[in-house]
Amino acid sequence: MQRDQMLRQLADETFDLLIIGGGITGVGVAREATRRGIRTALVEQRDFAWGTSSRSTKLIHGGLRYLRNLEFGLVRESVVERQKLLRMAPHLVHPLPFVFPVYTGDPDPLWMLKIGLMMYDWFSGKDTQIPHRMARGKAVLQWEPLLKQDGLVGAGIYQDCATDDARLTIEVLQSAVQWGAVAANYAAVTGFRHDASGKLEAVEVEDTLTGQRFPIRAKRVLSACGPWADIVRRMDDPSAPPLLRLTKGVHIAVRRERLPLTNAVTMRGTDGRIMFAIPSGAFTYLGTTDTDYSGRPEDVRVEREDVEYILKAAHKNFPGQKLGFDDVVSAWAGLRPLVRSQAADPSAVSRGYELFPSASGLVTVAGGKLTAFRAMASHIVDYLFPATK
Repeated sequence: MQRDQMLRQLADETFDLLIIGGGITGVGVAREATRRGIRTALVEQRDFAWGTSSRSTKLIHGGLRYLRNLEFGLVRESVVERQKLLRMAPHLVHPLPFVFPVYTGDPDPLWMLKIGLMMYDWFSGKDTQIPHRMARGKAVLQWEPLLKQDGLVGAGIYQDCATDDARLTIEVLQSAVQWGAVAANYAAVTGFRHDASGKLEAVEVEDTLTGQRFPIRAKRVLSACGPWADIVRRMDDPSAPPLLRLTKGVHIAVRRERLPLTNAVTMRGTDGRIMFAIPSGAFTYLGTTDTDYSGRPEDVRVEREDVEYILKAAHKNFPGQKLGFDDVVSAWAGLRPLVRSQAADPSAVSRGYELFPSASGLVTVAGGKLTAFRAMASHIVDYLFPATK
């Protein structure tokens, strides 16, 4: 992509659709729209995938735990999309076996886990490469011998997938550009122009590398800004109520020899929350946390208490490894742009997405999952351009 040429096109042309935000949601919509013949532009204030889309758990998965929240539609859609991505991008989406141990006193007994895994396989259909299996008692240690033995009732063994989230985002963007999208990074939205009736007329953008400012004109404007969605909405309408509940997710990485797992492990934190320990090359990474966040999105950081929380979970599940702060070689923090709800527990908030149209014509997307970005993009383009269905 030639950035200078893209910027000239952004300034000179009128587009059918302008997308604000270069994460997986924005680039996914750009690809879907251009494939339908919609003249599409996209701007990103930093680098592509700089925010949530490079700071996830790096899984393409159905979200087994969402079955407990009765989000059957979300899980089914995610499992179906997982299978499609396995076929479409085998160089980026890799099958990964998971071991989900169950201990005495866990919120979900072994029989409930089995029902959930049966639904998982059913949603996958004939594409299931490795149907789930169950192990009981100490037989689980044949799969992962480092797991805590005390109180071990059994485990489910199933398959999900891992990915490089940032690389996936970039490749989807490259595909969108090949189909004709015009995209530029370090192009920050600074304001909106409205006509006499209050409708959007243009979006003001600044090239943050040169300071040059210019308007972009488009018939429809979609804000796919993730954690910045409320900030962009208030540029359009200062009285717009907040849409998001931001929650912080932190991961840590340790050297593989300190936690030498053969499979990914679905584990529980000291508070019962579902977490993961995932082997990846020379490292194993663990997470994630799920705590409310009220600061500026760009200021999110890993705090000591985040690392302590994850290390306590590691000690609970792998007590013999005695992981400590000195074992942590890397950590990252990201934000989930969840749709606001009254749920007291952040983990109980739906991972689904919603569209919010403004009186000016700006449409904001909030929520969503990495795994289901293709299906979400299709639904969004259907909404914005129903004649293209």
